[in-house]
Amino acid sequence: MSKVGTDLNQGILEDTYIDEAGGIKQHFRQDITKLLEDNKRKRNATNDWIKYDPKKDYHQVLDLSMTDIMRIKQEHGVDIMGSHVDWKYVFKLIETHYPYMKTTTARL
Repeated sequence: MSKVGTDLNQGILEDTYIDEAGGIKQHFRQDITKLLEDNKRKRNATNDWIKYDPKKDYHQVLDLSMTDIMRIKQEHGVDIMGSHVDWKYVFKLIETHYPYMKTTTARL
């Protein structure tokens, strides 16, 4: 496999390769260190804890990067950007495989 090019687009590093069969392969990388630190801070910030009524109030429970969205799509076959999403299944995936995405300690 030979590397054709590298492109930086909105913080996502994209490497493009051509394999032996002539197919194009792309590899995406993103530094999500700050996002992970912010999520951890939000989970641990007890001064922000308020009892929310889910029928009246909205509050943030996740903070996802595009890298996480692509990982869920590639590893689990779930396109959370699509129109028909089984959110119960997505939340179960996040609880079990990606808890670092959560901005709350509550169950999703």
